[in-house]
Amino acid sequence: MSQLTPITKLAAITAVGLGSVLAFSHPLNAHPHAWIDIKVDVLFDEQGKATGLREHWLFDEFYTAFALEGLGVGNSQEPSQEMLDEIVRLNVTNLAEYDYFTSVLFGEDSVDFAVAAELAATVEEQRLIMSFVVPFEQALDLTELSLTYSVYDPTYYIEMLHADVDDPINLEAAPDSCSFEVLAPNPSFEAVSLAAALDRDQSAGDGLGALFAEQVIVQCD
Repeated sequence: MSQLTPITKLAAITAVGLGSVLAFSHPLNAHPHAWIDIKVDVLFDEQGKATGLREHWLFDEFYTAFALEGLGVGNSQEPSQEMLDEIVRLNVTNLAEYDYFTSVLFGEDSVDFAVAAELAATVEEQRLIMSFVVPFEQALDLTELSLTYSVYDPTYYIEMLHADVDDPINLEAAPDSCSFEVLAPNPSFEAVSLAAALDRDQSAGDGLGALFAEQVIVQCD
């Protein structure tokens, strides 16, 4: 994955920028500065092979408000679907360079992605939801090796965890023999201290976010 500075990383995640709203809404001297709740559908084909991930990103209210303000939508206005479509198109296009903040392993080998598809966006309870499919270049037989995925911002400016709801992970059209396990992040005291010491204009590099990322292991008997 490419090296990200705070400026280029912010350009990747949003077309309008998070702006100063977050600076006054959360502590200046600690990462993360934004929050995304995720839900993920692991997609399977008719042969029972994994073909991709459908990701649903639920942005925090501060990002949502600033993103809509950047499109000229005030608090009393409803964004048009055309506006929401433009947000998701720009975000996903920019995120392609960074593998959509998504890492997938088949066994111990990295999985290559095709271009993201099935883009969609909506706003629910004042929070922007962005959905898209990350297709794998090749279908994966999970009876041979397990699949492990993580969705995270490499610099940990944005915290991305599975939503605290029923069924945040779904094995769509999977054989009955398939199951998954979620491994919670276990960052060291040093990593937590480093994140707490970084202000919004600093970066510890790409390695920090992986230490705070959940891992989901999917396998089929």
